[in-house]
Amino acid sequence: MRTIHRIGIGLLVGLVFASGYATRIQCINRQQALARSSRNQATRLSQGTRVASTQLADVADVDIRPLETLYTVLNRLKEHYVEQLTVEDEGKMTYDAVRTMLASFADPNTRFIEPAQRTVLADAEQGKFHGIGAILAIKQTWKPNKQKPSQPISEEHLIVATLLPNSPAAKAGLKPGDEIVAINGKDVLPFDPYNRVNDMVQSARTRDLPQMQIRKMLEAEQKRIEEGIGMIDAEAMLASNDKKPVTLTLAAKPPAKPARITIQPDDLTVDPVSDVRVDAGGVGYVRVSYFDAATADEFAQAMRELQSKSAKGLIVDLRGATGGNVTSAEKIAGWFEPNRTLAVLIRSRGRKAPIQVAASEKDIWRKPVVLLVDHATTRAPEVLAAGLREGGVAKLVGEKTYGNFLDNTLIELADGSAILMATGKYVTGKGFDYNGKGLPVDVQATSADEQLKAATKLLSGTGGRP
Repeated sequence: MRTIHRIGIGLLVGLVFASGYATRIQCINRQQALARSSRNQATRLSQGTRVASTQLADVADVDIRPLETLYTVLNRLKEHYVEQLTVEDEGKMTYDAVRTMLASFADPNTRFIEPAQRTVLADAEQGKFHGIGAILAIKQTWKPNKQKPSQPISEEHLIVATLLPNSPAAKAGLKPGDEIVAINGKDVLPFDPYNRVNDMVQSARTRDLPQMQIRKMLEAEQKRIEEGIGMIDAEAMLASNDKKPVTLTLAAKPPAKPARITIQPDDLTVDPVSDVRVDAGGVGYVRVSYFDAATADEFAQAMRELQSKSAKGLIVDLRGATGGNVTSAEKIAGWFEPNRTLAVLIRSRGRKAPIQVAASEKDIWRKPVVLLVDHATTRAPEVLAAGLREGGVAKLVGEKTYGNFLDNTLIELADGSAILMATGKYVTGKGFDYNGKGLPVDVQATSADEQLKAATKLLSGTGGRP
């Protein structure tokens, strides 16, 4: 792969000295980026993704000609390639083909998962995590494309979405919203690392730099790419079983300099529901950190405890909460608004599936409720908060939430591999779409103490129900 990259930059350097090189540069860059994405980026499933095996309805208009082409190429290789192909060779080629197909979407939520990476999912289902203990997100931004104005260029950023409680990352001082730009001194590369090369060449032409200076710039960029880490590789590295310390470089806005932080990875188990109590004023409090298969049952235990203590109001703390188990969100909502629509899942081809809260067989909580949220509240907790707020059940206190209302599904394949795919988006029952925007709050408060005080005051005054 290093040889391929050297050839790529070598071509770029040569093209600088040739007429009409700009168009050819873009073509080569795209081809090189596709090759790197398909061959050099290991994939893993983001922590907190809903794990599900699903079988979509058959689509009658699937064009099988690409499959025929793939089969023909594989067959010709087996028959004519000078070296005998092994079973391992064929498996690698198949995985590379699938990985390349999914990479063509340039969608962080759509990836190929190899069998060995399924252990990460199995552990996450049990609330067991590895690495630095941070839930990461790949955030895309778009910039104008001077050569093709109708096709803006995407840039990816590795962002800390939230931190698991008592995690190595939290103890080391990492914060939600931090952007990780390098790991152990190696730059985290976007999906297409050659976009920056294009910008450098265009800038050099504008400034009319000497050719020798352009050559040195491109060679330095080649070295940066060779030594860099792919965006998805970086995610996997920070959630692996490797216990070696990692040094993260965090982006900073000028004139501040990037900050460095060293974290000792570890294994940790997350208790999804904790800190159940009633304060001196009779206000109940429960912290929900993670939405997995066990969250709803643990929340039910907490609610029964609070009811036995005759709490007159309730604070549900969802600050920093994450996890993709919407079924748990639906069951939790059953304590507050049974027989109502929590959200609507919009799937492919315009299909809509209302998330209906079932009739409750338990005592309904009819007292005031306040939900604490912040910019690290993401995924299923956001769906719950949006539904309860719109249903008139609770008020939100804190900060606008992260804004990830996507439904990601893991489609398991026969050989133990899988495809992670963005299969839908949650909107509220009334059709409000907060994906990519974040859910607004009713009472804005910044610090943790201010948020808790505002929630308590709201319950002791007008009550938590809007």
